[in-house]
Amino acid sequence: MAFNCALVSRIGLSCLLLAPSLPALAGEAEELDAMLDAVYERRVEHDPTLATKLGRRGGLDAWPDISARARAEELERVRADLDRLREEIDFARLDADAQLNYKAFEADLQLRIDRGRWRYHLNPINQIVGLHLEITGVLINYHRIDDVAAAEAYIARLESVGEPIDQLIATLKTREDKGFHLPAALFPRLIQAAQSIAADTGDDNVILSDFRRKVAGLELPAAREQALFSRARAAFEAHFAPAYARLVAELQAEQERAPGSSGVWSMPEGDAFYQFLLSQYTTTDITADEVHALGLAEVARLHAEMDAIREQVGFEGDLKAFFQHLKTDPQFYFDNSDEGRAAYLALAQSIVDGAVARVDQVLPGGLPAPLQVRRIEAYREKSAPVGFYESGSPETGKPGTVYLGMYDMAGAARYDLPALLYHEGVPGHHLQSAIMQTEPSIPAIRQYYTWWQNTAYTEGWALYAETLADELGLYTDPYAQFGRLAGELWRACRLVVDSGLHAKRWSREEAIAYLNENTASSVENNERAVDRYLAVPGQATAFKIGMGKLIELREHAAAELGERFDSRQFHELVLRSGPLPLYLLEERVDHWIASRAPGKHES
Repeated sequence: MAFNCALVSRIGLSCLLLAPSLPALAGEAEELDAMLDAVYERRVEHDPTLATKLGRRGGLDAWPDISARARAEELERVRADLDRLREEIDFARLDADAQLNYKAFEADLQLRIDRGRWRYHLNPINQIVGLHLEITGVLINYHRIDDVAAAEAYIARLESVGEPIDQLIATLKTREDKGFHLPAALFPRLIQAAQSIAADTGDDNVILSDFRRKVAGLELPAAREQALFSRARAAFEAHFAPAYARLVAELQAEQERAPGSSGVWSMPEGDAFYQFLLSQYTTTDITADEVHALGLAEVARLHAEMDAIREQVGFEGDLKAFFQHLKTDPQFYFDNSDEGRAAYLALAQSIVDGAVARVDQVLPGGLPAPLQVRRIEAYREKSAPVGFYESGSPETGKPGTVYLGMYDMAGAARYDLPALLYHEGVPGHHLQSAIMQTEPSIPAIRQYYTWWQNTAYTEGWALYAETLADELGLYTDPYAQFGRLAGELWRACRLVVDSGLHAKRWSREEAIAYLNENTASSVENNERAVDRYLAVPGQATAFKIGMGKLIELREHAAAELGERFDSRQFHELVLRSGPLPLYLLEERVDHWIASRAPGKHES
């Protein structure tokens, strides 16, 4: 793939010294490890939801403090961490792995400080990763009930959920007082999700049904089980549902006052804020104009490749007509019924199984953790993307999961499914996550996922994996190949639309129209996508930037090493380096190339 690698440049922090350094002192590396572990444990201690995700019992009855005071205190701790790192650790006396961990930690701390400057610009809730969804997701997917004490902790969380909800409401009010508003188009999705979570549907409520199922697994006497469930219902009715109702009321009130759905250009210092977002998500210094130009060029290239497939399958009509054919012809969709959804899931599982069987062609060794495919839960299905991945946990045995949206099967095309699964599953996010979790050189603080960090590395690999699946021969017909190109086209259009919305002052309607004109995606999916870009500006640009950098690095390594180049070793290097800013990954690859050049010993 042709890619303008000149646009992917480094942020100028400090140079990563991966060449041979001064003799490493074990004590220096141990001191760094101790510092990283201490900060990690502090973060876990201050975030009970993270502790629960890690399978720990500490804080099982609590929620994190997200008040303005707590956030300010954590920001001060981060500043102190950065000062201590630079003052107490002699970088030059660390070996290559330790230097990498040093620089990755330094970049993490600096980013947290930079985000503090823009704390009122950043949307505190959205339809993809908001507190209202996090609370429910932690209870359902991570809060295990192995004994009565864990059941009582679950009830305590239902009783205390009002505290973080009210802290979020206070944040929303503060932002509004300072002149910052959520885009108007987001409110219906936010309100619907919150109402769905707290709806009193009897024992079928998503929270109460989860609690009853888990408590039933304890096999308690019937009276004891019923007593626990009665307490959970009382907590839900007296505390949980009213807290969500307060959030809904606040969102409804702000919806009436929302000025519109403009991009971040309309905020104070909007252009500078968008440049910060591009730097955060892509870990480069690419500009909005460069993002837009790259997107337009990639859209044109991909349209040409898709048109070749249109000719290959013998479709009479232009590419736009072919898009319409793919959107509407029933042969490409399952029925919008329970039977159709079951068939869609079965097809998804067979695709995943085929990819897992070829993992050894991607990198040495097999898949180190299991992967499952599930439907997105009803409470978040309407506002969620068409598919996404959640990491598993070696500590708890929880498998990695690809979630698929199926509430409207008209938006779930068969030809899109393979590329989606290769992106979210294998050789994409699941392989990436499973390798990271089992790599001993990556400290714990770099193994837990914060969605706004190193997005270009994380999502760049997953988009690269869609193309890698083609090398493995996993796309078995022209329509699946079209789906692969459609997936990449979608990410190229994101470059155009995200920069259009936030830098070039496009309206929401203009952005939707661009996607309708240039993709085979449904109108409903395009509306949902644009609302995502309004909610999380800049994030969508990281996919293509990251993919392009990986392709550039692979091609550079192959050119430098010639017959000594092994793509499996390259993939292993990338994955076992863990999530990094792209400029650090480039330094890592350069060192790897140098170590394998003629006359050098393998390392």
